[in-house]
Amino acid sequence: MMTAPSLPTNDAPDLLTDFLRSQSPGREPVPPLWLDGSGLPDVPRRLLVHDHGMTATLEAFWGEQMRLSVLHTEEKGNLLRRHVLLSGAASGTPAELGLIEIHLDALPPGALFAVRQRRIPFGAILSACGVSFKSRPAGFLRLVANDDLARLLRVTPGSAIHGRATTLYAQTDARVLANAVELLSGHQPA
Repeated sequence: MMTAPSLPTNDAPDLLTDFLRSQSPGREPVPPLWLDGSGLPDVPRRLLVHDHGMTATLEAFWGEQMRLSVLHTEEKGNLLRRHVLLSGAASGTPAELGLIEIHLDALPPGALFAVRQRRIPFGAILSACGVSFKSRPAGFLRLVANDDLARLLRVTPGSAIHGRATTLYAQTDARVLANAVELLSGHQPA
């Protein structure tokens, strides 16, 4: 018998709620259903239930590099919050919507510079800068795509969207690099 999953303890629910509110001002968003990883369908489970970065996972699944589109960015103190869309560089198909809060003071100078350039996915920056990291999922979710989310991900309104809340840690000293919510588009490679 599966126990009911608990809500993630990191900042991910706030990242998601704030994003959904920004997409539909004046309307309270429908909360996601938090799931155990075993409750996800097969493909989302393979793409979400692991401890490594999503950029590399998506590139392996799609068979192409991911292109970054920054939808929103906000820097306050040592935190940079951004909403990004990762799409196939060749196909242009949306693969993931990422909502991330990056701890700028935990990054080496090269990674910090690259993050502020807004051209490369965060996981790819960490790898290129030699920062070994792990992703520690805190929870998995399913939500229904409203019109705004459906438009971003190029799916039908009402589609089920699966994702995860996760924290990225430096492997060397376990410092927190970022908190994120990663929402899959549900599209599959051709």
